[in-house]
Amino acid sequence: MLLTAKILITFLTVVLLAAVARRMGAAAAGVLAGFPLGSAITLYFISAEQGTEFAAEGAVHTIAGLLGCLALASSYSVVATRFPRARQIALPVCLSVLAFLLVAMVLQYLPRLLWLCLLLTLAGILITRHLLRRIPDHPLTIDQSSFWQKPVPAILFRATAATASVLGITALAHWLTPAQAGLLSAFPVSFFPTLVVLQLSYGAPVVATTVRQYPEGLGAMVVYVVTVTWSYPAFGLNVGTALALGSAIGYLILYALARRALRRTT
Repeated sequence: MLLTAKILITFLTVVLLAAVARRMGAAAAGVLAGFPLGSAITLYFISAEQGTEFAAEGAVHTIAGLLGCLALASSYSVVATRFPRARQIALPVCLSVLAFLLVAMVLQYLPRLLWLCLLLTLAGILITRHLLRRIPDHPLTIDQSSFWQKPVPAILFRATAATASVLGITALAHWLTPAQAGLLSAFPVSFFPTLVVLQLSYGAPVVATTVRQYPEGLGAMVVYVVTVTWSYPAFGLNVGTALALGSAIGYLILYALARRALRRTT
C-alpha cells in the first residue's frame, strides 16, 4: 500500500504541477520548481517509514541540501549552454547530478544546527541569484514537429523520472543516517527532469532562463523544511505536513504579491 501511495502521489502531483508550469512559461516554471514537491513527498514517506523524529532531524540537513540543488541547476545550465545538442544531453545530466552528490558528501559533516544550515542556504540563494541575474528571458519557440514539445510525452517523462527518484531516495533512507537521508531528500525530483525536457524541447537558452528564476523559488522550499523541523515532532506526520504546506503556499502568495507591487513601482 505504501509503495502504491508513493507512486500515485508523486506521479499525479508532478503531472498537475507540470501542466501548470507549461501554461505559465519558462520563467514562472523556475519559480514553481522551488515548490517543495520532492522534499515534501520524500520527507513524508521517510517519516512514515522511519518515524517523525528521524525525518525532522534529517530535515535540518535538507535545508543545507538545497545548496546541492543550486549546484545542480547552475552546473546543468552551464554545461547545457556549452553542449546544447540533444545527442550531448548526457553531459549536463551526469555532471549536474555529480555536482549535487559532491555538495551533499561535504554537507553531511555539517553539525545539526538549524541556524547554520539556514544561514548557509540563504547565502547560497543570494549569491546564486546575483551570479545568474544577467541571464536574459528567452521566449519559447514552438515547433509542432518536436516530440518533446508535445504535452503528453514531456509530462509523462517528468512524472516517471520524479516517481523513480522518490522511490530510490526513500528506499536508500533505510541504510542512511538522518543527515544523509535529509540531504538526499533535497534532490529536485521534479525540477531535474524539467531541465532535461526543456533542453530537448526548446534548447539551452530556455534552460538558462528557467534556472535564473530557480533561486527565488527555493524560498518556499526553505519555509517548508524549516516548518517540518518543528511541526513533525509537535503535531505528527499528517498535521505537520499540512502546516508545512500551508507555510510554503503562504510564502509563494506573499512572494507573488511583492513582485507585483515591485513591478508597479518601476
